Amino acid sequence: MAGDAFEAALRTGPSGGALSGISGMGFYLPEERLLLSDLAERSGTPPRVAEYAGAYSVRRAAADVLPVHMAVAAAREALERAQVRAEDVGLVLWCGAAVPEYIMPTTAGAAQAALGAHSAHGFDVAQGCAAMLTGLWTASSFLAFDTSLQHVLLLGGDRWSSFTPHQVCDSVFFGDGGGAVVVSRGDQPVRLLAYQGLMRGEFSDLWRIDGGGVRARVAQEQAAGSDADHYRVVDRERAHGEFKEIYVPVIVESIRGALKRAALEPGDIDFVSMVNANLRVLQVVLGELGIPEERSSADYLRRYGHFGAPDVFFNLFLAMEEGKVQPGDRVLLVSTGIGFHWVAAVVEC
Repeated sequence: MAGDAFEAALRTGPSGGALSGISGMGFYLPEERLLLSDLAERSGTPPRVAEYAGAYSVRRAAADVLPVHMAVAAAREALERAQVRAEDVGLVLWCGAAVPEYIMPTTAGAAQAALGAHSAHGFDVAQGCAAMLTGLWTASSFLAFDTSLQHVLLLGGDRWSSFTPHQVCDSVFFGDGGGAVVVSRGDQPVRLLAYQGLMRGEFSDLWRIDGGGVRARVAQEQAAGSDADHYRVVDRERAHGEFKEIYVPVIVESIRGALKRAALEPGDIDFVSMVNANLRVLQVVLGELGIPEERSSADYLRRYGHFGAPDVFFNLFLAMEEGKVQPGDRVLLVSTGIGFHWVAAVVEC
C-alpha cells in the first residue's frame, strides 16, 4: 500500500472516525536514584559529557526486581487507566529496550502469563530504546487490519544497572524502569497520525553485549569476571567519528519524514517528546526544527533521566498531566535504539 494511503488507513476506520489510539499509560520507576555526577566521576567521564547528557540522576532497581516485574507493574496501571481488563487484550508486544531476562525464550509470554491476559497472542519487538515507539506503529497496524482485535498492550522494562558497570562513559547514562501503553480500537485520548522509521545497519554492532549469544558463548572464564556480558562500545573510533556525524542528521530526517506523512510542518507541532538520553542532542534537534526548548521534554529528561524505550511515552504522560499538552495538540515523539534505529511519530491528543 502506498505510504499516504497506509497512513490514512491507520488513522481512520470505515466511517471516517478514528480507528484506534492510546487509551492508557502506566509506568514504574524504582525509588533509588544514582546521581549522574557521581557516575561520571567514577567512570572518568569528562564533566562536559555529563553536562551534555543533562539528567540529574537515573534509577536503580532493587536486586530482586526484574525487567518483567517493572513492566507488569506499569501494565497494570496502564490497563486500569484505560479501563481495559487483561483478559480483553488481544495482543501483547514486549518492547523492552535491549536486555531481556533470557536469551531464549522471548519475554512476551512471561508478561502475558503474569498479567492473566490469557486470550492474547504476543511477540517481542527488539529495537533497543526505539522499541516501544515502533510498537505503537505495529499495534496501530494490527488494529487497522484485524477487525476482531480490540486492545493491544505494549510493555517493557529494563535493568540496565545489571549490564552497565558504570566504568566507561558509554554506560553512565542508563537507568532502570518500566512502562506500558494500551492501544485500543475507536476514538481514544491519543491517536497516531504518522510514523517514520529508519535503520542504518552498518552501525548495528557498534554497541553490544557479547556474552550469551551464539557468536560469543559464555565461557567459564567470562563468568569469573570478563566484560563480555557488559554493554559496551566495540569500535570507539567509529562510534565517536563516523556514527556521531550522522546521528543527529538521521534523527532530523526521520522527523521530517513523519511530518511529511502527517502533512504537517515543524511549526504545527505543539510539543516534542524525545528519548531522555542526551539533552544536548535534544537541543540541537529543536534548533534544526525551530521549536523552543520549553515546548519539549527537556525538563523531564533533567528530572528523571533515561530508562529505556518507555521514555517518550513517560514524557508525553507527564506533559498531559501537567497541562503542557492540551486536547487537540500535535505531539512529536522521537527515539533511537541500538541496532541502529531512528524512529519518529506524530500523535494528536
